[in-house]
Amino acid sequence: MRRLGLGEFGEVRYTVRYGRPVAMVNYRDFNGVRHRLQASGRTKAEARRAVVRAVENTIASGSDGEFSSTSTVEAGARAWLDDFAELVARGARSPSTLDLYRDAIERHLIPAIGGLRIGELTTARVDRFLRSILRSKGYATAKLTRTVLSGVCGYLSRQGALQFNPVRDAGRLEADRDRTPRALTPVEVRHWLALLDASEEAQRNDLPTLARFILATGLRIGEALAVRWSDIDFDHGLLNVQRTLLRLKGKGIVESAPKSKASIRVLVLPGWCLTMLKTRRQQLGAFDGPIFPDAKGGYRDKSNVGAAFRRARTGTPFEWVKPHTYRKTVATILDNQGASARMIADQLGHARVSMTQDVYMGRRAVHHSVAAALESANPDVSRPQVAGGDADPK
Repeated sequence: MRRLGLGEFGEVRYTVRYGRPVAMVNYRDFNGVRHRLQASGRTKAEARRAVVRAVENTIASGSDGEFSSTSTVEAGARAWLDDFAELVARGARSPSTLDLYRDAIERHLIPAIGGLRIGELTTARVDRFLRSILRSKGYATAKLTRTVLSGVCGYLSRQGALQFNPVRDAGRLEADRDRTPRALTPVEVRHWLALLDASEEAQRNDLPTLARFILATGLRIGEALAVRWSDIDFDHGLLNVQRTLLRLKGKGIVESAPKSKASIRVLVLPGWCLTMLKTRRQQLGAFDGPIFPDAKGGYRDKSNVGAAFRRARTGTPFEWVKPHTYRKTVATILDNQGASARMIADQLGHARVSMTQDVYMGRRAVHHSVAAALESANPDVSRPQVAGGDADPK
């Protein structure tokens, strides 16, 4: 007779008591202990269904993992965070991602469904929860919450507390069609930079130079603020992108590895940008430290920089312009100049060439043709207008 494995039950046997059929079965729990359960019914089939259901519930509530179907979703979510924190400690995940996920759990997941038993976490309940977040908080928050909940459910499934991940079968979250990223046209670039140049507050916050630097490189704002003078090879016109900035709870602003391996890259700087940086270094008298320092010479908080950009665009035709708009603008410039999708991905530090291609890029690439394309996009050089081309914003 084959020995029962952990969590397995054997052949169902029957007897009759008080005129009703009784089904009996042996099962072995996750501690290796054999047990016998029995259940009665009006028929043998009904008794069998009852005893099998009793065995499954008993095994689920006493699984070899830390959690069972009767544990709370909150307990599972917090355990998943601890598991994720171990990945962060090993350098496999970003600490800023941990802060982001923890915030989503504390603000959205626990208040709404944290009190549910894990066994009550059905696909229907998950779908209703995510759609309520979509309606009340918007697409970005709902998408983040779905990612977190899927991670939690996947963890609980591996612990034996869930038979499957209910988030996988929940309905898709659709963003509004008008959320498509918008790029600046060349004329809009010149008007926007002129607006920054004319603003005393923008000048105090270094926004005109920072905007030009991002337009020349396509860097993320955290990457741009993390660039140090030692990262620039002025002799060869190269920029070594090797870090970004994060704000972590309890630690403040810290250096971190870029978002992905593809984000560690070497870029060729357009001539006009290199000239701007040489002039800036002479004006600041700096040969070390960040090229966009705070008042004490340290790193600037990207949240404060983002707030300064928001104040600069408030009440202007450029209310829609965000720091990420510059990256979209760079991609558009390169696409219009005939750069390949791979070259654009290398410039921006994207891990994927496109949404339809799951191709990861880990090489450090230098493309002189990219710099030539950006050279032609010097925002401070006016060009003759072509009939039917861009019009000045009203």
